[in-house]
Amino acid sequence: MPKRILIAEDDAGSRELITMHAINSGYDVVAVTDGVDLLTMSVNERFDLIITDLMMIDLNGASATEIMKMMGNTVPVIAVTALSADNILLVKDKFKQVFHKPCNYKDLFSYVELLIGK
Repeated sequence: MPKRILIAEDDAGSRELITMHAINSGYDVVAVTDGVDLLTMSVNERFDLIITDLMMIDLNGASATEIMKMMGNTVPVIAVTALSADNILLVKDKFKQVFHKPCNYKDLFSYVELLIGK
């Protein structure tokens, strides 16, 4: 059975690209558009990995990740962001890795495979 990835990204184009690369890499994917849906899905379903944008409407990826961890969720989380390295200093330790947009999807999914396999 393929590993499951939850993708949270409010930008439709970015969400579609990450989803397409994840599916092409052999993963089962659920994609949501904001941090509230990210939290809801992470509570209601089992995932092997989460990829989240940092800046989303309603609830950002860093806050959603912090809430998930406070709830006992130990699923690894990778962030993708258009923010500069200086702008994420206070939140980067919440994630296994941070990839900056536009990210190299080959590198992103090589890292995903390293973390969870296929």
